[in-house]
Amino acid sequence: MSNLPAPRPSPVDRHLHRAARALRHHGGYLGVLGVLEGTPPSVGELRDLVADTVPRVPAWHYRVCADNRRVWEHAGDQDPRAHVHELRVPEGPAALERIGRAVLDAPFPQGADNWGVWLVTGWAADRYAIACRVHHALQDAAGGMAGLSAVMFPGMELPLSVPPESEPPLRPASAARWAARTLPSLLRPTARWTPARQAADPTRTLHIATCGTDRLEALSRAADATLNQIYLAVTAGALRAWTPQDWTGRRPRPLHCVVPAESRPAGHELATLGNHLVALRAELHCAQPDPRRRLDLMRASTDMRDAGIPQQRAALRALPRVSGLATRWLLDRSRTALLTSNVQLGAGFAVNGHPVRRIVSLPPLLFGHPLSVALTTYEGQATVCFTSDRGEPDPSSLPRLWHEALTELERAYATSGAGTPAAATTGGTPARTAHEE
Repeated sequence: MSNLPAPRPSPVDRHLHRAARALRHHGGYLGVLGVLEGTPPSVGELRDLVADTVPRVPAWHYRVCADNRRVWEHAGDQDPRAHVHELRVPEGPAALERIGRAVLDAPFPQGADNWGVWLVTGWAADRYAIACRVHHALQDAAGGMAGLSAVMFPGMELPLSVPPESEPPLRPASAARWAARTLPSLLRPTARWTPARQAADPTRTLHIATCGTDRLEALSRAADATLNQIYLAVTAGALRAWTPQDWTGRRPRPLHCVVPAESRPAGHELATLGNHLVALRAELHCAQPDPRRRLDLMRASTDMRDAGIPQQRAALRALPRVSGLATRWLLDRSRTALLTSNVQLGAGFAVNGHPVRRIVSLPPLLFGHPLSVALTTYEGQATVCFTSDRGEPDPSSLPRLWHEALTELERAYATSGAGTPAAATTGGTPARTAHEE
């Protein structure tokens, strides 16, 4: 286990801590769900596996405390087996969505409410799921995935955090250039849209769309764009169709979304405690009817090369008051309308020799935002998860609208001479909703 002392919480950690306490649901937790092939283990066997893993994941020795200045405290002699639970989901259609909803709604027992692992069985004879949820103030998505990697790879030792000597220095000239280029845009509010005007429900919905990763990759090549930009452009098209009444009239403003960006220094990618994220404020031009133009208009705001990631990270440490104010301003629902995340994984994961066939990110829902969207790519499959605490407009239509927007963008590039994505021809992998899984 890492001998590093616990780092000082960043302004991001403190803001996530405050935001989670204001919720009536568990939207302050993020999660990941893996579907495995094989005979399910017993919950006792999974408890033994997690108990073996916890000493190698130092962040899981901490818990979120009530003090917003400290955020975390050491959990003492906790029993890791108390963090492992069992869920049964009956057979039936839309298994992936039903598993995701069951995990999302599962309560935490008292004293083990900062992170948890669920064994989900009953929905298929030869498949089962393992899900993990963790308080966002304790870990970010990369930290949570590192913890699950330790479950999958016995003997894998993870660090607690980044050593102070490895932190990037604050370079005033570079930080000033980034601030001058970026911060003035925060003065412009995001678009007003229907979901933000609805009252939040005490529970969340979850809906899933899936397609072959080859479709997104083909569009990325044809449009000379990153996979993340393709995903966001398709999401903008889906949101345009979801609330069409919001994108008429004189020059509607773009809808802004938070795009988390990894900031861990090279060589310290597996640090587990706290949030090592900085953010872009991306523009989704939902009022633009041309799908190619929607993509082009968002390129500048989603270019990671201009994000100043090392300087953002350095400012969070060196200028906590200023960066804390900027964090609250950025994440306020008047400035950003939703969270969009993107987790790109490789292939070949397994637990106790059972192959992981699908991985789904379960995004948090914070800051008064009415919607969060998460893309996960794994083994040639792209899964998009939508979670919302608003009932109007109906979020169950989002997977269908996302598929339609994907096809629209494919057709725009296939008919313009810029290239023919695979899915626009007979060779592509068709999109599916989770109901077709």
